[in-house]
Amino acid sequence: MTPQLQARADGAVSCSDGWAVRFVAPDLLEYSQGQAACLVNVGISPSERQRSIYATESSSELFPQLREHLQSAVRYFKGQYVVV
Repeated sequence: MTPQLQARADGAVSCSDGWAVRFVAPDLLEYSQGQAACLVNVGISPSERQRSIYATESSSELFPQLREHLQSAVRYFKGQYVVV
């Protein structure tokens, strides 16, 4: 079965696979999977229309699919984001 993504009323995005991502500040995301969580930096540049999500800085052995999960979640965020 294909995992299903859902935008929640609080702005978070959750997946039927058990992970979720939400903004805790304009420049910070919280990614959680089960009991574990990590913070992911978001670059905000006033001159660019697109914001950068720095998944590689936050990835670890605990979150081997972090980058892919964030790439699938960005389409649910308000604004333009790219995962780097």
